[in-house]
Amino acid sequence: MTGYNGNWAPGSCVGIIGGLGEMGQFFARLFSKRGYRVLVSDVVLKKNHVGTPVSSEEIFQQSDIVLFSVPLHRTVEIIESYAPRFGKDQLVMDVSSLKVQPIKAMLKGVASVVGLHPMFGGSVRNACGQTLVACPVRVDREGWLVVKEQFLREGLKVVECSPEHHDRMMAVIQVLFHLCTMLKGRVIREMGIDIEETLRFTSPVYRLEISILGRMFAQNPWLYAAISQLNPHTGEIIDHLLEGLSLFREYYRKGALEKFVEEFRDTATHLGDFCNRAFEESSQLVEISTRLYDDPICGARDTERALPE
Repeated sequence: MTGYNGNWAPGSCVGIIGGLGEMGQFFARLFSKRGYRVLVSDVVLKKNHVGTPVSSEEIFQQSDIVLFSVPLHRTVEIIESYAPRFGKDQLVMDVSSLKVQPIKAMLKGVASVVGLHPMFGGSVRNACGQTLVACPVRVDREGWLVVKEQFLREGLKVVECSPEHHDRMMAVIQVLFHLCTMLKGRVIREMGIDIEETLRFTSPVYRLEISILGRMFAQNPWLYAAISQLNPHTGEIIDHLLEGLSLFREYYRKGALEKFVEEFRDTATHLGDFCNRAFEESSQLVEISTRLYDDPICGARDTERALPE
């Protein structure tokens, strides 16, 4: 166990590798607001940023806390290249979407190690209510609680778990749903469907779902590729998807409505009370989205105009 000597509290120095990206800047603002001196290092300098730009060498020479905020598909490689520079009194953290391999890379150095995963994008201006997953794997408890307190004071919900449990949960929360969204987008593309044409016929629920689809494809494909391809549980997720699709194809070919109903009910039973809670919560979202997409003149969707002539 490496030692904590009181040097991770506000007033100390935080250095961020990749500190000029969106997520790097989110944590630069957070730590700066909490009273830390913030240094940032990045491959491309940008204007109007938080933190003093320095070299990566100066980051490790001057920082009490070092945070890696780098592309997921290069996280392990970058951390391993810097691991020999870690100091025994430093706290080293990363903010990647996977935890097992990045943490293994950080453990190759002598520093204290905590893996972080913000469950939100770096463009978020208000941290209040957002979830931050933390894996404190090699760190003095007192020292970690000092840092954790800074996140809590900014309104973040900190969920602690092991790196292994994190990656398994992300296989469902991220990989499963990202792959399903990718597949829906691919089907729309392969069928040659005009997405704008579908919006003329849209229901509020479809409008929400297609907005989530569009939101994903508006972002960096390298991030989604890395999340799905580097998670060790992705193969298991794909196997279950293929098995399910095969069953549903069989039910369709046989016209087996009763089998479909059976599958539906089995899943509803597994989900339990969450189904009713989700129905109520999503109904509120549907109501909000209906108002959001209402016709500005009529105050409601013009159903006649939505139909083809």
